[in-house]
Amino acid sequence: MKFDSSREMEDCNIFEVWENYKAALYLFILKRVKDQDMSKDILQEVLLKSYQYCSKGKTVVYLKSWLFKIAINTIVDHLKKENRHEELNGELIEEERSESLAGEASLYIKTLLKLLPDDYAKPLEMYDLENISQKEIAVKLNLSLTNTKTRIQRARTKLKELFLQCCDVSFSENGEMVSFDIKPHCKELQAEKARLEKIF
Repeated sequence: MKFDSSREMEDCNIFEVWENYKAALYLFILKRVKDQDMSKDILQEVLLKSYQYCSKGKTVVYLKSWLFKIAINTIVDHLKKENRHEELNGELIEEERSESLAGEASLYIKTLLKLLPDDYAKPLEMYDLENISQKEIAVKLNLSLTNTKTRIQRARTKLKELFLQCCDVSFSENGEMVSFDIKPHCKELQAEKARLEKIF
């Protein structure tokens, strides 16, 4: 899929954009280090690192994704200092590096799920967010296993459609999401964004 090349390069004035991203960055960090004080320290370090880079007059490719990559690298550094090596397996680090922007987008999944019919939202929430097996979901919801799998698959499709309706999304040539912005008309996600920002 082609993406809008006019949006590839962004001015690197970090203090102008920091308010837009700091809440999502904080939650992204907190989910991984599970410590509020450490998360705040890491967040401040991300701000410092990004400012030091931007102060040299450089331009950033995909600003939002770039900030999350800085956050990932800083998380890794802090976990190493804390000797929490069991949380630093290569697969996890690689996954976080490649899906950092998707991690930010996932903050809004629960809000989007509320917009789906319950028949689709509930199985997907149980499977993806609560880590319940498809067999258990089938029993709990009194569905056949085949029906459960079908509903989860359709729910994912509907969720993706909702996300694309609510957000302006850009993709790289290899299909990876490189940026997303919530559209003004999507009141539910705008409200969730405002709620997240109030954390600070």
